[in-house]
Amino acid sequence: GAAYESRGRLLMTDTRTGTIYSVGISGSKDSDAALLYMVYESGLPKGSIFPNFCDTGNECEETYTHVRTLSETVCVSNGIAPIEWLKPERDFYDLAEHKGRFPSAKARFCTEQLKIVPTMKRVKAWQDQGFDVVLVSGVRAGESHERGKLTEREYNTVYDCDMWRPLLTWSLSDVWAIHRKYKVMPNPLYSLGMKRVGCLPCVMSRKEELANIARVFPERIDRIREAEHKGKESRGFLSTFATPTRVPLRYRSQPWTHPKTGQQINLAMIDDVIRWAREEYDVEQMDLDLFDEPAACADRFGMCE
Repeated sequence: GAAYESRGRLLMTDTRTGTIYSVGISGSKDSDAALLYMVYESGLPKGSIFPNFCDTGNECEETYTHVRTLSETVCVSNGIAPIEWLKPERDFYDLAEHKGRFPSAKARFCTEQLKIVPTMKRVKAWQDQGFDVVLVSGVRAGESHERGKLTEREYNTVYDCDMWRPLLTWSLSDVWAIHRKYKVMPNPLYSLGMKRVGCLPCVMSRKEELANIARVFPERIDRIREAEHKGKESRGFLSTFATPTRVPLRYRSQPWTHPKTGQQINLAMIDDVIRWAREEYDVEQMDLDLFDEPAACADRFGMCE
């Protein structure tokens, strides 16, 4: 077989099938469920299953700990390769500084550079060793209208390999059931009211999520504030976490003049965003029911969440 090294362990891939099943792990309930299915129920050779985690540099320590725990208790203890950590060229904040702006719903370069590109490189390395690669995603059709249009299997031209979504028809109840079946605790962020557990905060976070993050993890908001002010000081112009059109005008406190058009508008700094989130959403009444289906982004690859 081919040698595989991770965290000081030297393993051998099972080359009898010639196929590697690359399972994307984000620390979310759905990617957990995909891993549990692959390890315990897929019937595939253990040596052909290779989970990996794209570290964006914008995750909570709870997520990092959860991924490490999965690696030891679900993967290594069952003869599966430990979860491999894939690192992008630049993490979330370095990338925002390099681009001169934060990503947004319309400029999703974060997913591309932090997750898709590192995964593409890993897939290419396996293919150069002579393996066929199947990317395994925990995406479910019930997460969003866009994901409902996906097929369980397809050839992906971006990664130049097959993609498999074994949980596509699963319900949220099915996801929690497989956690219970194999006695795996979900990411503890869910019990703290988070409905997405990837980047924290994610540029797609709703205002109730941002209010809850500010309440439970104020240091995450501090980090955004530091990045906003660093951009202003180093480049002489503002790059804000929230786009101007997203936050009502009455909450935007930072005057700004467009460098090309001279148009003057007010921008919302992260503290303005949190004030808007707190005042227009009652955090104390926040629904923490884990069986609610959170909003999912339109990422067809399932790299985020």
